[in-house]
Amino acid sequence: MPLPAVRSSVRRAVLCGVAALALCSPTLAQEGKGRTYIYASQLQGHPYLLDSLLGMDYAQAKFGVTVERLGPQGWDRVAGAEAVEQAIARKPDGIITTLWEPGAVPGIRRAMEQGIPVVVIEAVTADNGGALTFIGLDNYGAGEDTAKGLIKRGGETGKLVVSGNWGASNTDAKLQGLTDYLAAHSKWEIVGRVDDKATTSTAIDAAKTMFNTYPDLTGVVGLDSSSGSGICLAAEELDKDIADLTVIVHDREDAVLECIDDGVIDATIINKTALQAYMSVQMLEAYNDEKVGLADVPISADNKAAGVNPFPAAIYMGTEVIDKDNVKHFMRANLPKF
Repeated sequence: MPLPAVRSSVRRAVLCGVAALALCSPTLAQEGKGRTYIYASQLQGHPYLLDSLLGMDYAQAKFGVTVERLGPQGWDRVAGAEAVEQAIARKPDGIITTLWEPGAVPGIRRAMEQGIPVVVIEAVTADNGGALTFIGLDNYGAGEDTAKGLIKRGGETGKLVVSGNWGASNTDAKLQGLTDYLAAHSKWEIVGRVDDKATTSTAIDAAKTMFNTYPDLTGVVGLDSSSGSGICLAAEELDKDIADLTVIVHDREDAVLECIDDGVIDATIINKTALQAYMSVQMLEAYNDEKVGLADVPISADNKAAGVNPFPAAIYMGTEVIDKDNVKHFMRANLPKF
């Protein structure tokens, strides 16, 4: 069976990466006249963020606020932590950040001590610096959902290789959930792992290594946003037919969606990233707006004086599955603009 032709727009999606993202996609509008929030984090230029930024655009339109972006375009732990410190100096009405690793924890703690509320989205470490809440995936549960998808589409036994950006808190938690569920509910064997560093070019090379090293694998799982692009495009470059493999990946880069539409990838497990981004602004607005009154919910006579956090500790998004049946609804060209 010949390898399905991958459309040229996949190539354009890959080229629309970290360096070119500003040219390939709209940035957040900054026309709000209400409160100002800062999204301070690393990986500001990664295609994965497009859906989060769409959610923030939507929040700006709904709440009349401004959401500014601050931080390095790529993976830079030091600059990511410094972005939180820079945000504090600007004294915004709130800060939104991520904790793929713990570098920003001291900054989060300082912001909270100075009365600047902080919401963590996407990924969280054991110590969240006292942030008001975490909004995102239960990443361990997302790993379990991935295992369920693999079993549903590939049966209860096989040889599996997993691609991911190891060391990122969310990816490591997904791997643990995947591993534990497969061990308890199937005979799938994880024969190898490759590190794709959540970068498309590296993910392509990692997937090529995977295909060449493990010729008898029957399943492939990719746990970060670039894994699926790398797997699909590596198969294309190697002219390798992977139609007989069960391929389950994560997230919704344009290349991933087109590879699903072309039948190269079976399914992708996604976080509702636009929702978590929207809710981060919504929760900060609810905290800051006396009419909404979230800060003063009568948990105690005086929440601030009593040291009571009026937020839930975490708000979990749950996962969605994109496959050939519904992929058209997730294509970027079909999404609204704000």
